[in-house]
Amino acid sequence: MPPKKRKLATSDLKSEAADGLTTPTSSTISTPTSASTSNGGALSASAISLPPSNNNSNPSSIVGISRSISACQRCRAKKIKCDQRFPKCSKCEKHGVECIGLDPLTGREVPRSYIVHLEERIKFLESKLKANGIVVEDSLETLEPSHTNDDLNKQQLHQQHDDIDNDRKKTTIKGSIKLEPLDGPSTISFSRLMSTAFRVQKKSLTNIQNPIASRKNGTNNSVSSMNNNINSNLLPAILPPKITALQFISIFFAQSNSQLPILHREEFIKKYFIPIYGKFDDPQISLANDYSKINFNYFENDNNHTTSNSSSDRCWFEKYKDEFQSLLGSNHNNQNISNDEIKSISNSIIPPKKYRKGLYFLNLIFAIASSVNHLQYPITISDSFRLAANKHFDEVYSSPDQLESLSGILLYSLYSTMRPTNPGVWYILGSALRMCVDLDLHNELNTNTANHVDSFTKDKRRRLFWCTYCVDRQICFYLDRPVGIPDESINTPFLSELDDSFIVPNNPAITDYSTITNDVPTYKVIFLSIIKIRQIQSEVQRVLYTNYPLSGKYKTIADWKSLMLVKLASWKSVCPSSPKQMNCNFNLEFFRLNYHHTLLMLHGLSPKNYKLASKDYIQVFKSAQEVMDCYSKLCQTKSINYTWAAVHNLFMAGTSYLYSIYNSEDVRQLTSLMEMKRVTSECLNVLNSLVDRCDAATNCIEIFQNLT
Repeated sequence: MPPKKRKLATSDLKSEAADGLTTPTSSTISTPTSASTSNGGALSASAISLPPSNNNSNPSSIVGISRSISACQRCRAKKIKCDQRFPKCSKCEKHGVECIGLDPLTGREVPRSYIVHLEERIKFLESKLKANGIVVEDSLETLEPSHTNDDLNKQQLHQQHDDIDNDRKKTTIKGSIKLEPLDGPSTISFSRLMSTAFRVQKKSLTNIQNPIASRKNGTNNSVSSMNNNINSNLLPAILPPKITALQFISIFFAQSNSQLPILHREEFIKKYFIPIYGKFDDPQISLANDYSKINFNYFENDNNHTTSNSSSDRCWFEKYKDEFQSLLGSNHNNQNISNDEIKSISNSIIPPKKYRKGLYFLNLIFAIASSVNHLQYPITISDSFRLAANKHFDEVYSSPDQLESLSGILLYSLYSTMRPTNPGVWYILGSALRMCVDLDLHNELNTNTANHVDSFTKDKRRRLFWCTYCVDRQICFYLDRPVGIPDESINTPFLSELDDSFIVPNNPAITDYSTITNDVPTYKVIFLSIIKIRQIQSEVQRVLYTNYPLSGKYKTIADWKSLMLVKLASWKSVCPSSPKQMNCNFNLEFFRLNYHHTLLMLHGLSPKNYKLASKDYIQVFKSAQEVMDCYSKLCQTKSINYTWAAVHNLFMAGTSYLYSIYNSEDVRQLTSLMEMKRVTSECLNVLNSLVDRCDAATNCIEIFQNLT
């Protein structure tokens, strides 16, 4: 049976993304550090040293075993000397109890005589085989009783790597990859290769950021504990100047808010930007409005208010600069002041309460924007902005406006999908889902809650619910976890497609903005496409990866899969394909990435699809290669934003790619060894670029190298 690769390949990443991106410990099976990884990463036979054979020893002798077996568990517990006699020590024999030892390989408690028992059992079975005319190979008779469990394990690994080397020797390249038939006597399964690759990791990693350990030590992972600092030496960032802030905000609205429109553009400018930075009047800055205009009437009064000469009307940034300069001037060594000292001075400035919500949202936007193109910035810049935002989280979380609180939590969960945080994205998202249920955001058509609000608030409720839905489905699709709100329980229409400039509060002439359309380009087309692919991915996960029964309208899984392929092709055909359609310069590679990722899940191994047909292998091969190519292009432009998700997807695509080549002759006819080396090399290059951003990348690199 083919391996359930998805769970095997991503177990480390699932734990990491959910709990704050920790790195699992290395394999429990130790291997020699000098093990060679030549020939594409496979261990050579000489890399594992075997115990010298003792041909002169009596097969019934137990001297070889007794030297390597430690004291029995009873003697250890009583802290008395164990004479390590075999099969029972004298103390256990005297008291008539079973002598229990510890298996050095598995750590299990086992009778000290179990090796002798197994040997006798093997001899008995061999005699039965011979009595029935079945010849037993000599290799089975060479397991001398003088070998310990660890020695036997090394022999097995030795034989396994000999098999791998033999398979490699049988590989020839003449335009395509040629291997021996899969049902040949020397064939080993891909799951065996995968297991070996996990075991032969050479590095013992240490966790730089380990929220799981902190949780075990009693650290609270609730949303209210967001002030936990993963890196205790990192200080909150200083408030950047206005021109830098505008650049970050522009990136955020084009690349992040277009996928998850948590913030209404004009409302954000009015409530959060103007109080902190003053008048918004830069015509060169686009906030996902490349082909439309910002509605300045929405915040005209606030813009004019900040231009007055009254000190009470000055924006916070002007007051912050004055106070900062004053504190900096009092430092006698300000000529040689360090960055950390500057941050400490900034951190000592306490803003008035009315500015704290704006500082939370702005700093978190800066953190997300710097994560969108995180390879272009220093490693710590995003997290330092996050820490600056977290100082004011309580003001947002306790806001009387629950939709504002939900916006703040969703913004934090968006950051958590990009970078490691404590608490992890799973816990943050749980708070957002509970709030959606409390506010009936998922069930608008079956409740009267939305009937008592204006059209602006109604549309805001919808946009926040569908943002929560998309994050939930994305995380659950990657981590193979149950969704927070089932699709069957959702009775809320989509948000309006209108650009934000046309959606204004207190407009009694309009009762529902979703019923109105116009020809002005809008970034909402990106979000609506994201919602639809998340719905498709949600159904794929529910049907193929859970015990959810197949609907009665489908006779077989194949019928359902055919319909899903039609839905997926239809989705791809209507995705926006130009900046003018999207009203911004959104990266179109993300549509291609989602398309092929979904194809990979549809055709790949799953609990409902554990035996792949030839067309499945071919599609897995093609889609896996497309996913790796997408990430390679994103890496070249330094546009990878979801670090842990990128590691997860790359590792899954890479192992699926190798699995399809290993198991299908039809796939091998489609490629060559040189092409395979090129594709896997690009995959490793992208993973290497993410090592300092995601700890799990190191493990994935080593395993993938061993497989290739």
